[in-house]
Amino acid sequence: MKKSLSQILYGYVFILLDIRIGVDILADPVGNLLIALGCLKMGEKYADGKLAAYIAITMIFLSIPSVVIDFNLVETGSWYYYAHGLFLGELVMTFYLFRLLKLLAETAGQTDLKDRTQFLYNIYIPASLFMLGLAAFYTATEMRSMEEVFFVLVLILLILNIAFILLLNAFRKAAKEEEPLVLDLGEGSKED
Repeated sequence: MKKSLSQILYGYVFILLDIRIGVDILADPVGNLLIALGCLKMGEKYADGKLAAYIAITMIFLSIPSVVIDFNLVETGSWYYYAHGLFLGELVMTFYLFRLLKLLAETAGQTDLKDRTQFLYNIYIPASLFMLGLAAFYTATEMRSMEEVFFVLVLILLILNIAFILLLNAFRKAAKEEEPLVLDLGEGSKED
């Protein structure tokens, strides 16, 4: 479990950080691959992990253009809508990860992590949906006076993404180490 949570954590770090020298050094498809690998392992026990893994696998392919195109600089055209589609995909994936984390906290009996997860969920998801709605309204009306609102909302979402990464780290620290794989090949394989 600890390794799976580490993969999800590092995947989100790859997605959040956008370091460009011509191309994105910490590419989003790599981050989505790490998330998918972590979620696939968790999906063996939890259905929400499997759903998040399927979404992450889809996001691997959909986020390939983000390696060479900086969607933060695109303000119009088809890439603008594509970037919002990617944001929506990441939001749906994060939704299932929140559900998975709440279930993990409940299963482990860690009420503090469950409460922390629920609190962040109650802010993260509505703020992200508000951002999508505001972007659609902004595009439809072309109101330039809303740029300050966008700036503040982007800062809030940045803080919420950092809080989500810190939450993933708290789960990773609280998780137990996986048992090493031991093969028992029968009586003849044991040394006396």
